[in-house]
Amino acid sequence: MWISSAPLRISLAGGGTDLPSYAHRFGGTVLGSAIDLRVTVVGHTGSAYRGIRACLDDCAHTDIPDTQANPFAREVLRAHWDGLPLRLASFGDVPGGSGLGSSSAFCVALVAGLSQQPLTAESLARAAGDIETRSLGRPVGRQDHYLAAYGGVRQLHFDRSGGVEVEGVAVDPETLRKLDDELLLFFTGTVRDAGEVLAAQHERVMGGDRDAERRLHEIKELTTAARKALTDGDTVALGAVLGRHWELKRGLSAGVSLPLVDRAYGDALASGAVGGKLLGAGGGGFLLVHAPAYAVGDVRAAVTAHGFTERTFRMSAKGPDVTHL
Repeated sequence: MWISSAPLRISLAGGGTDLPSYAHRFGGTVLGSAIDLRVTVVGHTGSAYRGIRACLDDCAHTDIPDTQANPFAREVLRAHWDGLPLRLASFGDVPGGSGLGSSSAFCVALVAGLSQQPLTAESLARAAGDIETRSLGRPVGRQDHYLAAYGGVRQLHFDRSGGVEVEGVAVDPETLRKLDDELLLFFTGTVRDAGEVLAAQHERVMGGDRDAERRLHEIKELTTAARKALTDGDTVALGAVLGRHWELKRGLSAGVSLPLVDRAYGDALASGAVGGKLLGAGGGGFLLVHAPAYAVGDVRAAVTAHGFTERTFRMSAKGPDVTHL
């Protein structure tokens, strides 16, 4: 038996510039961090069952990976299953489709668990990324796979040829403690398919839409300001970056925001928040808000009054973890 887990993530700046439609033309940059919320996969081998018995979205017993209902599991199993009887179960700290990179963390955790020997972070990230972008053909980027595979605060550079350079970002422990207190995470109660939301951005960029390109160029430039804010310990400046990122991102597609999110975010700003944004592709999921220490209580009350549920978290240096029992 093995237990494998991988971290979820928050994207601080640059999200969307890792999509192939943009990165392959201009190069992309994303700054983000793994967090202490995780996806866990449990695998049991050598049981009396033949084939694969998986309890993921639903429970199913199949003889071959091709008939697995969960598309991510199906493609990972096609590429990495050794053919021995296998029982699988998965657990996540947040719902899928909520903007924290849960599908990517699931792929990283499952690949790591099925591997016969430990894989490097680069190998894990590439294998998991290939599942979504190549095997499933989803119009998504690879930031989530890399942040799940490496852990920590990272700046990721996506070159035009498809290569990825990973930089660790040194952040003072006191700054991290402040961010753990000042970054508030709220579940909007809605989930969505990131691929569907990102499709509109993909089409605009592929069509040479100048406004979409301009917005993504500035979103990429925000990674410089976000990194400086982190290394300087200026959490208020980081909050302002989040806010500007959200202003730019909302113009990429009509499906990025929702009226209930706009109302809650407006009340958060009126209560003292500096800035914030929906995580992931948008269209629902989790809202990340920065509030200075003196305004945390007021902002929390303002957002939860809209029926949003707060989910506490901490930024984390921990990447994937596999335990064999």
